Amino acid sequence: MKINFYIFFALLSLYFSQNIVTSWNYDKVAMYDLQKIITFLNNFAPESMDLPVIKKDTIEIKDMKLIQVQTNLYDSLINYNTGLLLLTPNKVTLNFNFSYTESSKGLSGNAELALNILSFKLKINNNKTAGNVEFEIKMTSPIENYSVPGIKDKDFLKKLIEALYEGFNKESILNKKIGDLMQKEISKYYVDFYKKYQDFTLQTGTFFGNTKVQIKNDKFKYFCEDSSGEYKTASCYYSGEIPETSFINYENTDKTLIPKFSNADEDLYKIFVNNDLVGHSIDYIVANYFKTTAKIYNEKTNVKQLSYDFTVASLQKYFKGLEKLKATDKWDCEVYIEKGNVNEAVYRVKFNIKNTNDNFEIRITSGLTLDVTILKTVRFNICLKGTSTTKVEAITETIQISDEAGLKKVIEESFDFKKNPICLSNTGISLKNYYTEISKAYAKKEGIYFEGEQLYQ
Repeated sequence: MKINFYIFFALLSLYFSQNIVTSWNYDKVAMYDLQKIITFLNNFAPESMDLPVIKKDTIEIKDMKLIQVQTNLYDSLINYNTGLLLLTPNKVTLNFNFSYTESSKGLSGNAELALNILSFKLKINNNKTAGNVEFEIKMTSPIENYSVPGIKDKDFLKKLIEALYEGFNKESILNKKIGDLMQKEISKYYVDFYKKYQDFTLQTGTFFGNTKVQIKNDKFKYFCEDSSGEYKTASCYYSGEIPETSFINYENTDKTLIPKFSNADEDLYKIFVNNDLVGHSIDYIVANYFKTTAKIYNEKTNVKQLSYDFTVASLQKYFKGLEKLKATDKWDCEVYIEKGNVNEAVYRVKFNIKNTNDNFEIRITSGLTLDVTILKTVRFNICLKGTSTTKVEAITETIQISDEAGLKKVIEESFDFKKNPICLSNTGISLKNYYTEISKAYAKKEGIYFEGEQLYQ
């Protein structure tokens, strides 16, 4: 498939820890990678490259230095399915300076070699076992692609080119001396390129303590891929890490992601945010806000009609161990969120019995239904739409749950999303650096999806 100059996604089954995946038109993605590779090659002229002395008969060539790489990548090919970039024919030219002597004629001087590379192959292997990218570069160039301008003696020029050609092949200059260094440098180039990526700042709303979360995408781990093999879309991967949660081993999340992006519209720019990243963000918010800050739940919090009141008599319906308390004593709750993601939340509830020291705690696990809404073209918000209590356990040893089904029912009854909405942000989170317009956003078990028109297309 030739590059008409354009990136992105299909069915994936990923076993590595990239927390953000993008999908876009195949040719557009390839265009951006070609631009990176052009920049790399055009700036590849290392000072420290030690090229060998070449000798043939009475000719000696030394002090050879690569001074410039020129590229013409029009009509080039990137195969994201097999991991192959093929630049052919003669899309890359290596320019060298060197000095020469010819002892039988007493000739000496300086010259330049313009070496057209017939085929330049860059093989890319996403090694997901080792967690890195392996580059392999192979170049071929026949003798007719060796050009040394400025030497008028045609017989000497012919012998000089033969010496250069034989020396380059004998010493494996293209694929060992230059190719091996290129392989190391292009890997470093991609690492450095990703280091320049700006952090994504997530500013939460009031419910989450107006916490600022910095999400970093500055690690290059894997090259883009065409997981469908149809040359329609290409997928690219970003680390999506929160440095402050360094206790999390991102390299061993070992999650199987199956993002179900449609290929119906290849020009849609799609972003997938792994459920792990949502969990890491909640971990950070918990550590910096909820760990010490409680949400208060009492008779003033919820104004809708409830099947219970805020007296001990109501608690005694669901808990054992409260028999010595007065049935008329009042209570309220402190709610501490412990962890969460797009699928569930775990929170601790401390019941405070008024005018007593008889407090107790329980831990609740609730399944979540999220509503991802689009605001003002390129902003979105995530709000809690529904819950389903899946587990309740008593933390305080003197307390037992006597009616688990009934307790789960009244917990669900206690949420009032109309009066007390629970949303990630007050005003929405902007994706203005990625989209001209977000057309669709939704949450699934594996994570959150966005679709729309990419900013620079």
